[in-house]
Amino acid sequence: MDQPAGAPAPMTRRERRRHETIDEILTLSLEVMRQEGVAGLNLSAVAKRLGVQPTTLYKYFPSLTAVYDALLQRAVDSLQHELSAAISAAPPGMAAIRAAVQSASEWASRNSELSQLLLWRPVAGYRPPLDPVAPSTALVMEMFTDALAQAADAGEISPEIVGERGAYILGVLLTGAISLQFADFGSPWSPHDFIELVPDLIDMFAAAYSPGAQPING
Repeated sequence: MDQPAGAPAPMTRRERRRHETIDEILTLSLEVMRQEGVAGLNLSAVAKRLGVQPTTLYKYFPSLTAVYDALLQRAVDSLQHELSAAISAAPPGMAAIRAAVQSASEWASRNSELSQLLLWRPVAGYRPPLDPVAPSTALVMEMFTDALAQAADAGEISPEIVGERGAYILGVLLTGAISLQFADFGSPWSPHDFIELVPDLIDMFAAAYSPGAQPING
């Protein structure tokens, strides 16, 4: 069968095997981080779990920093997928925003190590790369700004908060709750911890920026 125009060429067996090995290395890296902490990741521990010599890993990642970079990309891509699914399944407007924020908080509780890498700076000297993750983070911002615009069109919130400022405020509310959850209670999610406050925080956001509410100086 002919390859459709514009479709990517199928991977060769060697390329597929390399892709699978990279995925396995990242999965094992998360296991090490779960046991030793995000900053405790080291290639020797990963190689031991993979059953190879540490030098073998350099065929796939030139440094430990490159592993962190790949894990960060995995975090952004995974969160983006969760948000997209939540927004698509909910009615437009504030219902979609509530669904997205709840989905993000649940994702964070299931992916503690990726969340810390994404939201904090847990590894001394490591600074996330900007270029590789920029398209994904831009798409996340676009999803929130579109949902805010739909909420404004429906008369649920004031148009003044539509745009990046509104999306950033939602992000601060969410990441603040998640950070307090991890800092005070660790990663296991509990309905009696800070994550439980997320719906209330979104209700406060909707009330603060409801049509006719006293403007909040930005």
